[in-house]
Amino acid sequence: MSTLIQRLEDSLGKDISKICDGKFHQRSANHCAHYVSHIVGLDFSYHCKEFKGGNGTPANVRVQEIFAQCPKVGKWSDADLSDEQLIFVTKIDNVDLDNKKMLNVPQKHIGIFAGGFVYHYSNSRNEVVKWPPQVFLKEFDRIYKGKQGLFFGTFPGLDLDLKISPTSESVSRGLGFDLDKQGRQWFASTGSNSSDRFYVGRETKSGNYIGLFMKPNEYYGQIYRAQDYSDRYDHWAQLMELTGYCESKNYFNVINTYDSAKFTFGFYQLAAHTANDNLILLFRALAKLPRCSEYFPELVIHNGHLHRADENGGMTDLEVESQTGPGGRRQLQRFMDYLNAKRREHDMQEVLQSARIIHWTNEHPELCALQVEVAFDILQSKMEKRYARWYDLDGQPDIICALIADIHHQGRATKNKVKAALRSANPKEALITINSTYAGRIADLRTKLQEMEDNGQLGHKTYDAVLNEFR
Repeated sequence: MSTLIQRLEDSLGKDISKICDGKFHQRSANHCAHYVSHIVGLDFSYHCKEFKGGNGTPANVRVQEIFAQCPKVGKWSDADLSDEQLIFVTKIDNVDLDNKKMLNVPQKHIGIFAGGFVYHYSNSRNEVVKWPPQVFLKEFDRIYKGKQGLFFGTFPGLDLDLKISPTSESVSRGLGFDLDKQGRQWFASTGSNSSDRFYVGRETKSGNYIGLFMKPNEYYGQIYRAQDYSDRYDHWAQLMELTGYCESKNYFNVINTYDSAKFTFGFYQLAAHTANDNLILLFRALAKLPRCSEYFPELVIHNGHLHRADENGGMTDLEVESQTGPGGRRQLQRFMDYLNAKRREHDMQEVLQSARIIHWTNEHPELCALQVEVAFDILQSKMEKRYARWYDLDGQPDIICALIADIHHQGRATKNKVKAALRSANPKEALITINSTYAGRIADLRTKLQEMEDNGQLGHKTYDAVLNEFR
């Protein structure tokens, strides 16, 4: 008996209050999607915690939203009945299979097909029941108006675990990598070409988090320098050099897979967890490059979002937000899991993904240029839409603006603390030392800032909020 079937069997006869550890238990409500989501762990919005609050496990409550997130959907007649999967019933005209859309109408229902049976929440009985598929369809044909149809959907997020081999021989799509572990360090090479062997990172543990990182004395490769990009990005290039130095000593290929974001990369250390920000912006952009099919052959852009496309035609939206972060933080859990499948243990997926992005950066200047472009867009946009408005930065020195941008990029102080620093007798010093628990960051910031002032890179321009530029 599979683990899922055991959970399903254990749920039989229970009402929703025994399934949901939150507050959404009204007997008059429709709990079919709510039940399914708790059983298989579908925590994307809109979920029971958003609806009723509390500290329970979030679980989606809308059938049509689950349908849209299935990697693959189709008519039940085309389903592989040996697979565990979702099953939907609604009027045939309510479903657009090509676009994975189901109309939001009252007459629709969802269950889980496993072991030849459909497990679902009977709203009329207020309990979990188990029926053969033909009984499932017959019952809803009787209850609902019009001609009903059965549809299957593969479980959302099921295809995020890649099939990883430590050698390149079995790779059928894209560039293959040989992954080699020596002690706690990982190295990689492409195909059987051992001459291009390169360093990926070393295993580490920080509290409950496990992953890869590079020690500063192990950094190698190309370095970001403002002077190389000033013609294109003007004075913004200097601000990026300051923060980049504090993040990665400005090395383009630095990775970190052990903290709460699960994957952070590049000279600007773009993190994977934030929606419409940081690493997802870089991956959206790189997915449009021709070389992406070599390095990340399973990635595509669909309807403006980054998707994982599997070999069977299924697609998973990697930009769905889930309330799964520390303190209920909303984050891109699927994107994070695609890059680093297991937070609390070392896994080959994070090694492969790290090797892919590092090799692309090492071998092709286009990815370094793309990192800079994305970092510039993030910095300039946030200066205009956030920092300038929060702190009235018009006319402020470039150093003050650079320090504020660095503080918020790392997330080491609140707006109120930044405002207090700006009101102090020495705003520059107060911003540098704003959070004493970050002693290493403070030391790096002080060293790099002094160097850039001495070189004339910073300290001679002011911010023009009208034009969103430095003059």
